[in-house]
Amino acid sequence: MLLHACCGPCSMEPVRVLRERGAEPHIYYANSNIAPADEYTQRLATLRAWADDEHLAVTEGTYDPAAWHAATAGATSREERCRACYRLRFEEAVIWACEHGYDAVGTTLSVSPYQYTDVIREELERACAQAGLRAAFEDWRPYYDEATRRSREAGMYRQNYCGCAPSAAEAARERAERKAARERERERWQAEHAEELAAREAELDARRAERAAYDQKRARQRAILKALRDKDARA
Repeated sequence: MLLHACCGPCSMEPVRVLRERGAEPHIYYANSNIAPADEYTQRLATLRAWADDEHLAVTEGTYDPAAWHAATAGATSREERCRACYRLRFEEAVIWACEHGYDAVGTTLSVSPYQYTDVIREELERACAQAGLRAAFEDWRPYYDEATRRSREAGMYRQNYCGCAPSAAEAARERAERKAARERERERWQAEHAEELAAREAELDARRAERAAYDQKRARQRAILKALRDKDARA
């Protein structure tokens, strides 16, 4: 079967499971959505390095950002944009599969819980049906945590956005919103526990003052002892 792959980390568990079932997937990297080009290259290099270790075949599709922009230009929502994106990439994968004798096409996109899983299935089945191929769709989301763990342990590059420029902006905005929410929660907690925190800080100040006084006392004692030793030495 041909396995459309978005990146190395998301390929780990699907490949492992498929091999355990007796299938040997061929990875097809068709991701014209990824921007900028350096990000595309880094994801592909990470995928290839892992695939080499796994003795896994990888084919790179055509990288055509202009085609992706044209395909998604009319989208009025995030879901519509993602659907158009899936459609473009799956159609490319299906064409390559037909040209090279494959009878089934799957995808690693469904590993991520941040994707539209139902839409992925619909678009994969649609593309395969047009070409008379079997859509080897599987909901890989139950393997997401394990894929995350394994890829981190392996030191693989892990991206923090889907791939396209709009998703990068959305991810950055969502991270900022989560950070702001955490800050608001921290401020709320501090306000609710202001008296407790003030009392704790006063107690710490008292301990610090006590410690400083003790240190000063010890310093004076050491100075006196040193003066006595010096006097004895001169005598």
